[in-house]
Amino acid sequence: MENPQHAAKHVWPAPLTAWYGVGVFTIVTALALIDRQILVLLVEPIKADLQISDTQMSILMGFAFVMFYAFLGIPIARLADVKSRRLIIGCGIAFWSLMTAACGLAQNFWHLFLARMGVGAGESCYAPAILSIVGDSFPPEKLAKASAVSSIHRGWRNY
Repeated sequence: MENPQHAAKHVWPAPLTAWYGVGVFTIVTALALIDRQILVLLVEPIKADLQISDTQMSILMGFAFVMFYAFLGIPIARLADVKSRRLIIGCGIAFWSLMTAACGLAQNFWHLFLARMGVGAGESCYAPAILSIVGDSFPPEKLAKASAVSSIHRGWRNY
């Protein structure tokens, strides 16, 4: 928990600047969610095109993405504590975008598996860095709202 004396001395960005950042982060999060879930809409065409089974499809939608997203999130969060968070976010977006394009070029299960791993790895970059930036942009009493909006939680329209 943050020291209250530190919070009193901290110089927060202008509210407009901080909320602009939250807006940008919300768009990034929305794009990540769309990118992550697009495979769900294309299950049957992908199965037919690549001649893969239901089991292979579930591995692509789950394991290939989630394992790399979860495991890389921890070291990337540590990296966000000591390196440029904007650079981490930018590199993550660029990499997951490249891997998404690779998904579209996949010719078989293994190509798509590797590309989905790459999407998971790229998307693991944005959440720790975004949460860190949001945490530095708002005083403690406004942090929950800003974090919820940037994370696109259910019920965000109530803010």
